[in-house]
Amino acid sequence: MKKLIFIFGIFAFTIFGGKSQPNGGFENWSTILNSQSPDGWQTLNFLGFFTPPNPTSSFKVSGVDKHSGNYALKIKTIFVNNNPAPGGIDDTVGLVFTGKINLSPPSYKYGFPYVGRPEKLEFWSKYIPVGNDTGGVRIFLRKWNGTGNDTIGFGEMVITTTIAYSLFKVDLTYISSEIPDSASIVFGSSEDADNARVGSALYVDDVAFTGWVGINQYDLYANKVQLFPNPAKDELNIFAEIDNASDVKVIDALGKFIGIYKIQNNKVLINTSMFTSGIYFYDICDKNDKTLTKGKFNIIR
Repeated sequence: MKKLIFIFGIFAFTIFGGKSQPNGGFENWSTILNSQSPDGWQTLNFLGFFTPPNPTSSFKVSGVDKHSGNYALKIKTIFVNNNPAPGGIDDTVGLVFTGKINLSPPSYKYGFPYVGRPEKLEFWSKYIPVGNDTGGVRIFLRKWNGTGNDTIGFGEMVITTTIAYSLFKVDLTYISSEIPDSASIVFGSSEDADNARVGSALYVDDVAFTGWVGINQYDLYANKVQLFPNPAKDELNIFAEIDNASDVKVIDALGKFIGIYKIQNNKVLINTSMFTSGIYFYDICDKNDKTLTKGKFNIIR
């Protein structure tokens, strides 16, 4: 995702107490200053508190606009005509995230307490964009290290036009064997700030983590993969002596999907000349898109 207005890093991240998952079915809502928001999630409806007020961006919906239960969440991209934090919030934006928000001074508490290593985030959604807009979701699993939060795992997905409710499954990539203590989930009705269109609508219901990734799950094939050179500059060779290996998926340190590369004769050559310096993560998958093993490599310039 290029510039999704998830606002991660704009304000200080803070862990807060509790043990339950958020209100993933969006059945429970609270009214604050004449604006409704789903319990356990934060919306941009707080922007309506300013004078003059901004439009409402998140709604409790029912009937044909829900997947199950009584209610679902609708996120609508709005134009922020009275922006209290220019540079921190784009003028055209629509998002909802797990956490809390303080109005004075503006600050965010991202995430909710969560202990586990889920395999996926699953949710039901439909998306009706304006023009060629796209929606999206981003997930971070983190652990407090005493002075800050280490990223343990992450995932993301871009959502395109989906007229009827459909099941989405976001694979989570782990870069540490630690067990996280918090999770952040962010949905956006316009995932690319440069392409955001007022009126794009993302409907979300039945959000839940599923599956479990064991810490040593990928060790079986770890010693059958070789990378050269590492660190790399303009090209990277990956040799995978795994009979059912089919593809290599590459993701950067921020969770952005870079590409899929076909394995032929147990090897693949990746042109990294356009990669920026930094750490990248790879998954080696079989033809059914099941991850067999994973690792990381460095790019230096």
